[in-house]
Amino acid sequence: MKHKIYFLIPIYLLFSGCQTEPEQPNISSEKTTPPERLWTEKDRQFILDELDRTTNELMKEIENLAMDQWSFREDQNRWDVAEIVEHLTVQNELHYREIYAVCNTPELVKYLPITTGEDGHFQKYATDPAKSQAKWFLHPIGRYCSKRQARNAFLRARDGLRDFVEATKIDLRKHFTFRNQAGDKPIEEIKIGDVRDLHQLLLTGIAHTDRHIAQIKKLKKHPAYPREI
Repeated sequence: MKHKIYFLIPIYLLFSGCQTEPEQPNISSEKTTPPERLWTEKDRQFILDELDRTTNELMKEIENLAMDQWSFREDQNRWDVAEIVEHLTVQNELHYREIYAVCNTPELVKYLPITTGEDGHFQKYATDPAKSQAKWFLHPIGRYCSKRQARNAFLRARDGLRDFVEATKIDLRKHFTFRNQAGDKPIEEIKIGDVRDLHQLLLTGIAHTDRHIAQIKKLKKHPAYPREI
């Protein structure tokens, strides 16, 4: 028995020494690379500069208007300056609410192939000759009792947008907003304009402001526009 015992121990040790430890998961391979940030600091600065430019241009157009100039209409179907400024204020407020809401939704990078490189589509709206009809909720209804109130309301809305753009850490290129029920359509059926990233939504608002600044300048050239004495 002693010989058997001494013989078995080395064999046991031989087999036990050949056993390997269970493979450990490759932790490094499970780590994912953080997604690339697409909305750049250059993008941020461009929006800030354009918000400032269009705000300053609008203020320049309205700051010295007398009340008869402020309320002059080309005809009953066209807006006066007061109504244009009110319309722009409401548009800025609604865009702020839309951006705030969309920023709290998941990133939808599957729409990037549609919107990437298409900023010009939204910028050209500033000079697009096609007339557009404002939705009912963007119609001016006399919300402000004075030129001062209208001016301050517009500046307040613009300041809110500017503060957001200046401080946000959200990648505005990865959050999208939709028009014409595009969110319910297959991606291959969606056109640029029906989906836009939030940077492009801001570009739309800037172009919209440029469009109405041009309208005010045109109105001032009307033969019946009140002239300073």
